[in-house]
Amino acid sequence: MKPFAKALAAILLATSSSCWAWGAAGHQTIGTIAAKLIQGSRAEQEIQALIGNLSLADISVWPDCAKAISPAQGYKYLNEGKYKDCKLFETPEREAEMADFVRRNDQNCQPKPGEEICHKQYHYSDIAIQRSSYSLGPVGTREDDIVGAVAAATRVLKGEPAPAPFNIKDKREALLLLVHYVGDLHQPLHVGAVYLSKKGSRVDPDKGTYNPATATRGGNSIQLKSTDMHSTWDDIPITLTAPRIDGLWLAHAKVLHSTPGDIYTWPQQWATGTLKEAQAAFKGVKFGPFKGKSWPGTLPAGYSPTMSDIKKDQLTAGGAHLAELLQAIWP
Repeated sequence: MKPFAKALAAILLATSSSCWAWGAAGHQTIGTIAAKLIQGSRAEQEIQALIGNLSLADISVWPDCAKAISPAQGYKYLNEGKYKDCKLFETPEREAEMADFVRRNDQNCQPKPGEEICHKQYHYSDIAIQRSSYSLGPVGTREDDIVGAVAAATRVLKGEPAPAPFNIKDKREALLLLVHYVGDLHQPLHVGAVYLSKKGSRVDPDKGTYNPATATRGGNSIQLKSTDMHSTWDDIPITLTAPRIDGLWLAHAKVLHSTPGDIYTWPQQWATGTLKEAQAAFKGVKFGPFKGKSWPGTLPAGYSPTMSDIKKDQLTAGGAHLAELLQAIWP
């Protein structure tokens, strides 16, 4: 894991249940693929009007940088100078922009005791891998989860108001959110989740009475040899970073099947696809009894190449779907 990703993961693990999906590098790969796919389109022009000389790769990390805004300390930005990928937003004007977003989206969903503030919950769903598709209702899904967040940002970009509880002030902010949230939606452990008993046995949270103690927090509470399972999936090899995007990779992104139906149903469809990859991510993984704050996990033989293949497929799909959505918003 790169030093930036490792340090950031440690901070977020200590303070929340959600890490950066893909890490900054993965989000930048998705933003770069999308930017290349929309070159010369109206969508490219509209985006430039909203963010000026910033790129989709640049803004792809904005919602995660905004996590450093502390409501407890007067909505101050706490990480100035710590992370290179957030440096673009570390000016008085842009820090104020992040603080404004957090101020409007920290308590608007009325978080229950022990839950994260609202905007941090926008980044994920924790639907159990026993489900065959994503739909609202099962444990781990919420109207303001990652599926709802993508749809809400899309509505604002289409000139509609954001549905409650989201508070998105304008199209610029919606774009800053959308680029990141589409990336989150394609990280398997930001959609599908495994639930475990104290003994480490898999349980179905939708059968019987749900026990919150069975939640593994997107894999953050599954400890592997040197890191947790969520961070293992966040990290991407150098071969999948933005500078490695070549013509062959883009050609593959271009031929992905277009998403059918109304664009507001697209996030749910994409989540169903990601859920299937989460099922593959947990296939063959063994768990030991809960100890301290986590369950020990053991990956099966041959896991690493399978994981790398899934990561590339999901990064590619994320970039292609983001481009598809942006061009549907601005045909």
